[in-house]
Amino acid sequence: KQGASGAAVRDLQTRLRAHGLNVSVDGQFGPGTANAVRTFQSWKGLGVDGVVGPRTWAALRAAPSGNPPPAGTPVTGYVNGRPVSIRVSSIGDGQTLRTDAAARYNAMKAAAARAGIHLKANSGFRTMAQQRYLYNLYISGRGNLAARPGYSNHQNGISADINVPGGYGGATYRWLKNNARSFGFVNDVGGEPWHW
Repeated sequence: KQGASGAAVRDLQTRLRAHGLNVSVDGQFGPGTANAVRTFQSWKGLGVDGVVGPRTWAALRAAPSGNPPPAGTPVTGYVNGRPVSIRVSSIGDGQTLRTDAAARYNAMKAAAARAGIHLKANSGFRTMAQQRYLYNLYISGRGNLAARPGYSNHQNGISADINVPGGYGGATYRWLKNNARSFGFVNDVGGEPWHW
């Protein structure tokens, strides 16, 4: 609550920023942080008291905008930090990509299935709120590498994180390495066998 300070408050402020609220990450629970907490509580239908109790913490820990937009929806994507309007289509597993990329991904998924490889997308198009959340986890040392918001290929709807059992040594990665390029996908982030 207001008046608190320290690492837990910095964590709170980082999570509030990930959810799109403009608050300083300074470890001081002042009036600005209290107002951001009240705004967040109101958005989430929680009791609005400016105090971060168990229900507010649970809501803050959840990834923002966790559900991707429905297929065919026009959305705001980002290319080199600039907003662009794109349409997204389903790639299964509750994920979407930009419509042209989705068509190529789905063709690749079908080819992989014929070869006995099951491609499961863990992440596709990301909203600004989702990218901010992942980036803030990364810069605070609590998450994987993530591009700055506005600069991720996920936000342009052209990248998918694919479940790759066994990492670089697994059958899924080997199939992708040998076949994905013909569908327009490359593994372009070192150390991330899942990023295509």
